Amino acid sequence: MTSRIAAIGEQDIIEPLKMAGVDIYPVTKENVKDVLLNIVNKGYSIILIGEDSIESIESLFLKLSLRPMPSIVPIPGKGKSKGFAYRRLREIIKKAVGTDILKEE
Repeated sequence: MTSRIAAIGEQDIIEPLKMAGVDIYPVTKENVKDVLLNIVNKGYSIILIGEDSIESIESLFLKLSLRPMPSIVPIPGKGKSKGFAYRRLREIIKKAVGTDILKEE
């Protein structure tokens, strides 16, 4: 069985991933929810989602992130990072290790 990877986000952010065999789904803030729900049901193992696209569907993103499959991973967008991808990664590491090894002192 092969794992399938999808990417959702702004066209210019996800387009380069196509060269690595990732299925891309360009979205707008208006249709990101529908596209995400559609591809969750298509059997992808990993879904990469642009940080800018998460803003309008954060509660849905967090709900879907609790599922074992697919793994939904935020990726930085263009411009200044909103820190969502970093915060999510930090939460995952804290859960896996049992302590916040990335905390700022």
